[in-house]
Amino acid sequence: MKALCYGSLNPDLVHHVDRLPVAGDDLLSARWHIEYGGGGGNAAVALATWAADTVLIGHAVGDDPMGAWLLKTLTRPHLDLHGIRQDPDVRTPHCVVMITPDGDRTIISTGYQDARWQELAELTWEGVTVVLVDGYSAEPGARVAAEAGRRGIPVVGLDAGPATAEVSSLVVWSRHEHPDAAAARDLNADGHAVVLTGGAGDNALWWGDRVYRTTPPPITPVDGTGAGDVFAAMCAFGLAANWSPERILTMATAAGALLVGRGRAAGMPTLEAITKSAGALEVRR
Repeated sequence: MKALCYGSLNPDLVHHVDRLPVAGDDLLSARWHIEYGGGGGNAAVALATWAADTVLIGHAVGDDPMGAWLLKTLTRPHLDLHGIRQDPDVRTPHCVVMITPDGDRTIISTGYQDARWQELAELTWEGVTVVLVDGYSAEPGARVAAEAGRRGIPVVGLDAGPATAEVSSLVVWSRHEHPDAAAARDLNADGHAVVLTGGAGDNALWWGDRVYRTTPPPITPVDGTGAGDVFAAMCAFGLAANWSPERILTMATAAGALLVGRGRAAGMPTLEAITKSAGALEVRR
């Protein structure tokens, strides 16, 4: 299996706060730390953790301290970063993440309005068996997804906009962004598999002429940042492995829930832990 993740990558400045700010606030965070982040970054680390050879590429990062830190931190087995360009004329984007004691989070992103999205060299496609494209990449990501489709490679569209969704094999949407299931049903009717993730509620997968639903395992939330990215990464893993829709849904649901219950600072959940948790989930049709 060889995966290509095309999307956002940035440092996250993570602050743990008692509550989210309101106008005029001056809050103190109980603690803070820095993590790698971005839809592409989180998904790529997850796939590499599960021993899938993974290429990560998207926008250029700056030739600055944040860019250097990010590339050093992302360096690990099974993850190929060689295509990521460091550009002295850009600043590395970053996010500020505020997490409350119940594990909920609010994210402020900066720098993506000036992102320089990279074109893929022909060599990048060699051996790729599945592609994940995140929504931050907009038109450049849609072009990558369309090229993957032209090559017969399945595509997972994470938080996909309309152009990427139309050329994705499987679209992963959050109910926070798509509260009306009608859009998922319409996209499914056009021949695409679609997942709506529901946070603590049910996750639903429209696949062919069937709808599959499962409830995430009970967990004590620590940090929900990146849970949707890891969910989508497991969908990509399952597509490449030719899993059934039931197995894709339960494994992705377990992966996202386990990350929420541990937080990225504790590392990505292992394939063994995810498989054990998924085995206890029931799929309803």
